[in-house]
Amino acid sequence: MAKRNARCITVDGKPMVALTPDDYARLLATHRQVGALGARLRAVRDVLRDTAALLAAVVAALDADGRPGPAHPAGRPGRPLAVLLASAPELLHRAARVAGRPREGAGGHRGR
Repeated sequence: MAKRNARCITVDGKPMVALTPDDYARLLATHRQVGALGARLRAVRDVLRDTAALLAAVVAALDADGRPGPAHPAGRPGRPLAVLLASAPELLHRAARVAGRPREGAGGHRGR
């Protein structure tokens, strides 16, 4: 769709933009889509925060155990468990940065 110039008008001394009914309908649809996207992003942030907390608890439990683990988790080749655990704090820090601070009044788990 070609970009149209805004139709600026003045009503009671206040500058405004006039929209056709079709333009207004598209604007409302876009507004609803942005609102829905925001809700989905908040849900993803909450899951990321919960996952980071779980990972932190797993790392703390494994560190507190003090027993050496297998060189490779579940006998699978790949990165050794020690390397995976060593990378966990950085991953947790990145997850916390992405998730951001919790909203006021937002408890950990919500009914989903």
